[in-house]
Amino acid sequence: MIITIDGPAGTGKTTVAKKVAERLGLPYFDTGAMYRSVAYLILHEKIPLSDESKISDLLETFNFEIVATGDERRYIANGRDVTDVIRSQAVTNIVSPVSALHVVREALWAIQRRFAQKRGGVFEGRDMGSVVFPDAPIKVFLSARPEVRAERRLKELQEKRPDEVRGTNHQQMLEELMRRDQIDSSRAIAPLICPPDAYVVDTSNISIDEVVERIVEYREKKDLRPVWMQSKGITLLYRTIIFCTWLIGKIFYRLKTYGLEHYYPRGAIIAANHTSFFDPPVLAVSWPEEVHFLARESLFRNRFFGAFIRNINTHPVSGNASDIGVMKTLIGLLEEGKKVVLFPEGTRSKSGELQPLKPGISMLISRTKTAIIPVYIDGTYRAWSRHKKFPHIFGKVTCIFGSPITWESFSHLDKKEAQKQISEKLSAAILELKKWFEDGAHGVPP
Repeated sequence: MIITIDGPAGTGKTTVAKKVAERLGLPYFDTGAMYRSVAYLILHEKIPLSDESKISDLLETFNFEIVATGDERRYIANGRDVTDVIRSQAVTNIVSPVSALHVVREALWAIQRRFAQKRGGVFEGRDMGSVVFPDAPIKVFLSARPEVRAERRLKELQEKRPDEVRGTNHQQMLEELMRRDQIDSSRAIAPLICPPDAYVVDTSNISIDEVVERIVEYREKKDLRPVWMQSKGITLLYRTIIFCTWLIGKIFYRLKTYGLEHYYPRGAIIAANHTSFFDPPVLAVSWPEEVHFLARESLFRNRFFGAFIRNINTHPVSGNASDIGVMKTLIGLLEEGKKVVLFPEGTRSKSGELQPLKPGISMLISRTKTAIIPVYIDGTYRAWSRHKKFPHIFGKVTCIFGSPITWESFSHLDKKEAQKQISEKLSAAILELKKWFEDGAHGVPP
């Protein structure tokens, strides 16, 4: 098992990676320590960064070892214990330019891959999921707001190396981090990017333990079988209905699903465009967990039909998502870790195009601090638009899940601005999924 954890400085990668490895019983590999070790040796040998020939000679004899004693890990480079010295500011100042050298990356990639072949592990760095292990089954990308990262980095250095940062203030540290980000993200070889199939966690406002818990949950649930093949906690009636619906979707509508790489392991809203009565069942059979729906109270007046739809996770409400009663129902489901399907347009589109989104969903996210999974559904409008009494018997339907939109990305804003930006982000995400599909559906959905 290979797990990659990437991200810029100050996002908590090292601590998170260590704890994830410990929780899962896997080796932990700090690739940043390797690059820092090379940077230290270059400084020690006084080799100019422009002299790639001498750097290449150095790498030919480069030997890197990790010595673990209990919870302590020591890094040995060419026989020297460099654990402490590689964290110095002098090494930090040149590690990004050193890491950008092609000759350095090629040499260290080979070491990292050899290590992974033997034992697997949790690999932390800046290009683990994008370049070194592009086929890793679990990829994580940590992010955080720049000002938060600068504060963390300054505090860490003040505790561990106070002499080096005496006189350094928050603004100077922020500028230094932004400089490193620019170098790492713009270098020609293996720039710092978020892999499209990575699980993204914004660490700005959550604890290290919460980040670790999210990653462990993601790893445990990512490879779920289709919901109709599961039994734990799911009723036979629900599984039977989902299976029959899935079968109809496959046979008559060639149902295809993209974007399960973006699986989100906690309670969340699944928010999709809405053009047809087919949209709810398409979402229910495409997502690899139980989903919950809201429906008008009037649909439950018939005792038998009401009992039936209750058994397939449909909850009666009166009003829209901004009403207090509806909000309470939704908050209760999300706090239980459920996935709730909402159509933020409010009603089925008359034209098949995405309509302006109602404000209720952004209000809900700001209240529950949960996530939105954007979805674009294609083909249901042609199969059964609101203008037709009966559906076409055959067609082609596609369901595309996008990257989750998490509350942490907006938590630093005031409530009204956060709600406004969440709505704009969701609308843009659905349209981006639509464009991705219309452009040929290559790779992983955005």
